[in-house]
Parts: sequence; C-alpha cells; structure tokens
Amino acid sequence: MNSRTQGSLVSTSLAIVALGAVLTLMGCSNKSDEKAAAVLAPNKAKPAAGVSGAGKAPPVLDDESRLANAVVSGKTSAPVDLKYDLAAKPDVGQPFEIELAFLPRLPADTLDVVVTGMPGLTLVGNGTVKFDAVQAGTTYTQKVLVQADAAGTYYVSVIAKMITQVQTEVRTFSVPVVVGTLPAVAAKPEPQKDATGQAIESMPAKEQ
Repeated sequence: MNSRTQGSLVSTSLAIVALGAVLTLMGCSNKSDEKAAAVLAPNKAKPAAGVSGAGKAPPVLDDESRLANAVVSGKTSAPVDLKYDLAAKPDVGQPFEIELAFLPRLPADTLDVVVTGMPGLTLVGNGTVKFDAVQAGTTYTQKVLVQADAAGTYYVSVIAKMITQVQTEVRTFSVPVVVGTLPAVAAKPEPQKDATGQAIESMPAKEQ
C-alpha cells in the first residue's frame, strides 16, 4: 500500500468520526430541547367522560331541614339548641312520637335531658335520657311518646343540662303540639252598610 492510499484511508476515517460526533451532538440537543419543552409546557387536565365543565355539583340534602326549632323558655342559656319533628299528625287518645334533636355548640362531659308533659298531655314511658362525652357540632337524638286526652294545643317541656367538671348549665325548651281538630273560631259579624258602602253605627236608644 502506498502512502497516497494510506492518506486517503486516514482522511476517510477522520471524516466518519467527525460525522458521528456531529450526529451525536444533534441527538443530545434534540432530546434536551424536548425535555425543556416538556418542562415549560403546562399540563392540561382532560375532562372526565360524561362530565361537563359547566355542570354543577348536585345539592346535598340536609336531613335536619325537616326539623323545627323548639321555643326557648327561661333566662338560662346552656350552649345547646333543640329541634323536633312529629312523624304523624297526633290524634286524641293515641300515643304519638316526637323526635328530639339536640345540637350542642360546645363539648360537655354529660348532656342530661328531662322531658315532661302538662295537664291533658301525658308522657308515655321514661322521660329522662343521658348522653356522655358530648361533642360540639354532633346531633344527639331521642324519641319520646306522649298522649293527649282531648283536642287542643299543648306544650312538651324539655330541660337540657350541659354538665362539665367546671359548671352545669341549663336550658329549657317548649315543643308545641296540636292534637286533633280544633273547633273553628266563629267569625265576627260584619257591620251593616248603607247605600254608599259606609258602615252603619248603631246608636243607643234614648228615652223620650
């Protein structure tokens, strides 16, 4: 092999090596650019199937919406509220159920409850209940049975005692109950009117 042929082979080898280095650098540059583009591009969340972006979440039903607020009586005010509900319209002479829901606003060691009736409204069964380790924001329910002797409006008295190691606070409630069908109130008769539509005032008779 002469010197000219050897020089040609060396030049070709150097060209191949140089070309490989250039291709390697280009490949690394492309990968770096792709990584940089991936880091800079924001991620776009895909909407779930069947879900519209403009849709609204379904409303959450509040079971306490059916409950009515009990009437607070007395001056003392323990940190507890009371709501109630009647399962059905009360009938005379038939025991009916009242659901009591106590809502403490502060924690307590014990919540003592005493339920009493009134003349004509008898409490059926035990009227006392005790809840231990009471937590704020938790609803404590108790059902009581009462019975009325006649139709009318009655009030069930509920005494709630919030007891802690420091003090005992009391709050009294009244739960109104309408039993049976109340008699209709007679309407007041309308006064007589003249031809112009004005009411005619009756004048007391005078002796001659």
